[in-house]
Amino acid sequence: MSEETMGKSVTPSSTDCEAVCTGDIKSFCHQADVGQLANWIPIMATNVEEATNLNPVARVILVGLYDPDSHFHLLAGMHYILKSIWHDVLTYYKSRIKNGDSVDLRYSVDLNFVKVKWGHFYTDLDSHSDWLVRFPEPSDIDINMMPFVMAKRFEETKLPDYLRTYWDQILAQCIVSSEVGKIGYLTVLESYVEKGSTQRTPGIHTESPGVVMLKGITKGKVSTTTRHNAWGGGFATTQELKGGIYMASNVPNSCKVWNCKILPPDDNSPDVIGEHGDIEQLRAFLPSSCEVMDANIVYWLTDRTPHEALPLSEGTYRQFVRVVTSQLTYWHEEHNTKNPLGVVPDPNITKIIKGSKFDGSSCYVVDP
Repeated sequence: MSEETMGKSVTPSSTDCEAVCTGDIKSFCHQADVGQLANWIPIMATNVEEATNLNPVARVILVGLYDPDSHFHLLAGMHYILKSIWHDVLTYYKSRIKNGDSVDLRYSVDLNFVKVKWGHFYTDLDSHSDWLVRFPEPSDIDINMMPFVMAKRFEETKLPDYLRTYWDQILAQCIVSSEVGKIGYLTVLESYVEKGSTQRTPGIHTESPGVVMLKGITKGKVSTTTRHNAWGGGFATTQELKGGIYMASNVPNSCKVWNCKILPPDDNSPDVIGEHGDIEQLRAFLPSSCEVMDANIVYWLTDRTPHEALPLSEGTYRQFVRVVTSQLTYWHEEHNTKNPLGVVPDPNITKIIKGSKFDGSSCYVVDP
């Protein structure tokens, strides 16, 4: 930005104003002149390529510069103030990412993900074939977060009989002694996935939902729950596994995971994890190395470990299984699968939510 434009307001075009004022922010971001945006705020984007792939929060700030109703509009042309704001944003982002210890299990003391089988950790010294699990013949199963009793015998789990083969071949090895007798949550999805598509949630995310929108109890208005919302929790060293999430797929190159975790917010600080676990805004700040998950291997990870579903290179039928352990803050009745044998979330740990999780104005906690 030249000195002549510093401190001067920039008048957006009528098309830009219409896109922003009608709420079509996504459309506006794609239509915006990325070269102009790069010139406006070089600290956010130093070239056209970077501007095209701007951090989503940076895009919101830039859109605000065009919007007369936004406080950011008052800062149009004030490069030095915007630079300071963006510096503070980046500093906070980076402070909430804790990189993991060495993936070499001989030296790791705090793990964010690991390959497991019957409570044992996979190392490079093990034979890969010994750790493979076998998925059952598919039957288009589609269940999400079904409550069940974590037990050592299938009959004690209170799972429906059509899941017995999953139990025998995969699920039984995900039950560690510290979780026996507690309520866990099972997801099984079997479906055909088109080339270039993902079966699960796209974008980098954590299983912990971060911000949760709930209807205000006293004023009848939407409120935001920002405290740590557990989705299995998880802590691991080379000596033990506690809580966490187990997942596996029969398709290679369909998910990747980062060896880091997103720290919970400090008191009076916002959680950098957005709605439904979205952390796309942190993509540029995660460790450069990540691991593409192997097929037919069970992975354990924490609920704040970043991972991403990958578009498939070819269309194929994919089977996915996930076990979320007992530390679950909220169970969404509208989106999750009830257990036909009557197992329900533990009311001492988990609150049942009614209403759509995509509409906070209709989402509320059910009294126990």
